[in-house]
Amino acid sequence: MKKIIIFLIAGITGGFHAQAQDVLPDFSAFKIGGGRVVLSWTHNYNSSIKQISIQRSTDSLYYFKTIASMPDPTLKENGFADTKPPHDSMFYRLYIQFDGGQYITTKSKRPVIDTIGYTDAFYSGTPTEANLSPNFLPPGFVPSKYVYTSSDRYVRVELPFDRRKYDLKFFNEAGKLLFEMNDIKERRFKLDRSNFYTAGYVNFELYADGKILEKYKVFIPKEF
Repeated sequence: MKKIIIFLIAGITGGFHAQAQDVLPDFSAFKIGGGRVVLSWTHNYNSSIKQISIQRSTDSLYYFKTIASMPDPTLKENGFADTKPPHDSMFYRLYIQFDGGQYITTKSKRPVIDTIGYTDAFYSGTPTEANLSPNFLPPGFVPSKYVYTSSDRYVRVELPFDRRKYDLKFFNEAGKLLFEMNDIKERRFKLDRSNFYTAGYVNFELYADGKILEKYKVFIPKEF
């Protein structure tokens, strides 16, 4: 198997924060500096969930507009980083749709300052980078918050700081396994682009304690 080259990201802060994410229809909303906001949640809905969208407004009850929809709403643990809100005291809510067209909206809330470092723990200190859209990404492509191509054109892996065992597998578009990483010890690192052989979409499967956490894709730009 080809040797996998990784680059550890400086500034890793160890430790596990035991605080759990809020369970839908409740969610967490934190200010993380620079005018940026991070939303996070878990849910116990089954596969009947079809859509989770993030909505934003200057008012707590009216004028909400959808600013993003999650690529995989069935993920039990998820989040979104609003990197360029008009200001960091906007109101946020989630729109949740189920089979048959039924839907609910959560109560709206303003983000609060993260005083305990929880978002740093869950998002490995750089939550906003997962939702940035570098100009080399295809239009409309929404990157994963776990495995994504960062602005320096490396594939970056950001795993939650918890006690679960993580495995990661990469496949080409034909479904052939490129390489895999088992029982990953680091929670924050970059993968050298030479691991991926070619440009374009590369599929991946991320497992936590042997269960699929995310099955999605990452975009590898042509400029190696």
